[in-house]
Amino acid sequence: MNDVAIQNQYDGQKRPKKKIESGQFSLDFAYSQDAVEVDSGIKETLRGVKLSIMAMGIALYRVDVSGLFIDLGFKRFGEYIDHLAKETGMSRTNLYNWEYIGEAYVKNRTELDKIGFSDDDGPTKLPYLGRALENYPKREVFKNIIEMSRREFEEWSRGQPKKTKKYKSIRILGKDVLAGSKPLVTFAEGISPKDQRYYEGLIMEGAKAVKQNEYAKVYRFYDEAEARKFDRFYQRELKNLRTKK
Repeated sequence: MNDVAIQNQYDGQKRPKKKIESGQFSLDFAYSQDAVEVDSGIKETLRGVKLSIMAMGIALYRVDVSGLFIDLGFKRFGEYIDHLAKETGMSRTNLYNWEYIGEAYVKNRTELDKIGFSDDDGPTKLPYLGRALENYPKREVFKNIIEMSRREFEEWSRGQPKKTKKYKSIRILGKDVLAGSKPLVTFAEGISPKDQRYYEGLIMEGAKAVKQNEYAKVYRFYDEAEARKFDRFYQRELKNLRTKK
């Protein structure tokens, strides 16, 4: 009889592969470290193979902030969005909106997981979560994000207007930017007229937004031509966005 070496190898029940889940949707592909796997998961979701807007949004956000678009052969996240829109037929605006949903979920994941928030609870409420947390107690916010409709939550997240707060008119007088009759900003002597006009524009746009209870944000561009091109696109998309509300 020949001796048979017995290998010291465990052949019992294998540990199941870890599956990342939250609520009623799987986040496996969204949190993968493999750029190709994340990209495939996004495209499957867009084609209707999977149904989680939140998982897709999280994946898009990770492709952006983790630089996974570089592993996929793109220099910028915007180039990846352009490619994705062309391949799937989805609009760039929708893709960016879904990324905002993913960003809001990732930044508030602990609290959202505690309440079992899922796609069924309305992921389109998530972009208004940060604003709501600025205006209301945390417990009230996470209660209402479950119970309110998207439109109700969006309106509520804005907070109650402060009736006593009045905004004075902003005007420019020489080197001074005035709020009412009081100096707000004074430009340094020697500043070029071009630079002063640029900064005046930023200040006036911000003041206009505050007066209309809106939100202003600053973007950087390579040159004035790129800024004008973006502005035309922005005005068109803003009009479409407000029409949908």
